[in-house]
Amino acid sequence: MNIEEAIGMLNGMAAHADWAEEWMPKYEITDSNIHSIVQKEIGIVFTKVLEDAGVYKRTEEGKAAFKRFIESL
Repeated sequence: MNIEEAIGMLNGMAAHADWAEEWMPKYEITDSNIHSIVQKEIGIVFTKVLEDAGVYKRTEEGKAAFKRFIESL
């Protein structure tokens, strides 16, 4: 995939175009680095998702918190 194909693919996915426009100015994008750049940026988003994910530890405190959460649904 070259840069024109990648941009066209992103333009075809309007929901992702705004996201791509945010990070594209940070790079000098070429045909040879576009794939690794997209992978890096996906990793950044995934890291944020994991940071925001609620995880309950398998301790008494964590189990109690999880139970309160389930009961609130």
